[in-house]
Amino acid sequence: MRTLIVIACLFSLHLLSTADVPRELRVGIAGHAFDHLGGIGDQADAAIASGMTIIYPGCFGQMGAEGLPAPKEIEILRKQFSDYLAGAKKNGIKLALAYVCSTSIVKLETFDKNWSQEFRGQFSTPPAQWLQQDREGKPLPSWYGGNYLPACKNNPDWRTYEKFMVKLQLEVGNDGIFFDNPTVHPQGCYCEHCMKKFARFLEDEGQKIDFPKTNSLAFLRQLAVNQPKDFLRFRSTTARDFMADMRTYARTIKPGALITCNNSLNSPEAFFSQSRSMGYNIFEMSKVEDLVVVEDMANQPRVLANGTVMEYGPVYELLRAISHNKPLVAVTIADGDYHTPPNLMRLAMAEAAAHQASYLSWPTWPEDQRSRMISGVRPEAIFLRENANLLNETTQRADVLLFLPFQNWVETDQCKSLEIARTLSRSNVQFEAVAEENFSKKIQANPRSVLVAESPDAFSAPEKMAVEKFKKRGGNIIFTSEKNWLTELESVAKKSAAILQGPSTLRLVVHDQPKKTIVHLLNLNVQRLSSFEDKVTAASDVRLQVRVPFQRVRSVKAITADSGATQGLVQFTFKREKNEAVLVVTIPRIALSTILVIE
Repeated sequence: MRTLIVIACLFSLHLLSTADVPRELRVGIAGHAFDHLGGIGDQADAAIASGMTIIYPGCFGQMGAEGLPAPKEIEILRKQFSDYLAGAKKNGIKLALAYVCSTSIVKLETFDKNWSQEFRGQFSTPPAQWLQQDREGKPLPSWYGGNYLPACKNNPDWRTYEKFMVKLQLEVGNDGIFFDNPTVHPQGCYCEHCMKKFARFLEDEGQKIDFPKTNSLAFLRQLAVNQPKDFLRFRSTTARDFMADMRTYARTIKPGALITCNNSLNSPEAFFSQSRSMGYNIFEMSKVEDLVVVEDMANQPRVLANGTVMEYGPVYELLRAISHNKPLVAVTIADGDYHTPPNLMRLAMAEAAAHQASYLSWPTWPEDQRSRMISGVRPEAIFLRENANLLNETTQRADVLLFLPFQNWVETDQCKSLEIARTLSRSNVQFEAVAEENFSKKIQANPRSVLVAESPDAFSAPEKMAVEKFKKRGGNIIFTSEKNWLTELESVAKKSAAILQGPSTLRLVVHDQPKKTIVHLLNLNVQRLSSFEDKVTAASDVRLQVRVPFQRVRSVKAITADSGATQGLVQFTFKREKNEAVLVVTIPRIALSTILVIE
């Protein structure tokens, strides 16, 4: 079925600058890869062969969660890991971000059995006292079960231990740290260190606390119970403060060391709820991270057997609104399967690049699949790297501003903006999500744009005042609580930024550079048949109308890494409208992804 999708007018332009981003992390240039999975480890060679440039090695990571081996064995492993990383970098790896678990203690009873007296002397308490605690001061069980127990990231002895792990990992040649599991127990931690920091958190916000003369710990625990929303907000700062401390320390060992963590988001539906349940607050954590890594266990772009279309593009747009302009990296897999067929991986890489993000892969394939998977994935990695100049320093078209009231996570675990973003994406509306932090500034800078919000109640009092000013200056606002809001959105559009005729599985993302418009076309019509097999259904004779910010169109070129897809110069027509031109082009065949370069 062919659909005609009208995109709202070109009102807002969002500059995506990479000026402050290390070259190795820039879109297209960066190819991220875990080099270990279960029993398959040290796969830097497979990562390199598939075109990746950044690996996330284990090295001492799992050993650290188990308390570390004996000092003599550590020295042997130092040499082994150092040689491994040196070889990886010699062959093409640019950065290595080592795994460190930020909370897990595995087998507490044997955790410190190999420690020397000198090492043990760095701690004022035994590991049993480093654990997260309930309201009675009793150790909390891990959400993982088994032999796992959760350490508290606010405990100074645990931080000392984690700094030792950071030092170990950096000294063998890693360039930074990937902290896994930076969680707070779902029940919350009520240890003395958390309670003291909770009190400071409230005092910093201006709340006066009348401490009792005795038993202040019990008092603070009850205060946390009595003020649950404040306690939720405090918990959401724990990982941020921990990583800020680790980042400062890491850079005393290796200047410029990069720090990131598993920001979770195992499902987009957890956009709000993961802050409430486990303290995963991306807005807070990204303040101190050098890059933001999220993982999704199901929403890899593809088409299900029942025709349902999966995509991650809308989530990238929401993430950008709360990530403080840090590089975005996403792991998107299907059905919890860490192995991804080659075409689906290529599609995920292209989707990420279209949304100014990078894809994190698992090139940890079984040996009998490795060669075929490498040859299937590598062309996309090379293509993105060779065209990185089209992926960075661009202005992304934003025909609509979508208000993302992220701080509502304190009130609800339902993010209504997620479904709005999905609807806009399905309709190929070019939009920018805007959270509270930049809301007033953004709508003031775009006085004649279209603002979409879930309801009038989504705004705070100051935001309502900004919205009234916005409306008086000619801005349009549409509430998705009203019926037929998408139809209303199309009716207020003065000009169409783009019109696409083609299958409903096509997605469109438009960027601009001086005298150049870059159009990413993604074909999501790929089915996953197994861990290593997929099926691509190409799109034919796709007609596209694009409004470009210059009067004359000299050329339109289709570029792609897909064999059999349309490539090279494409015929077009255009007409001038004031300082713009409206271009019409037909692309005979799109396989997975195609970039149109309009000059």
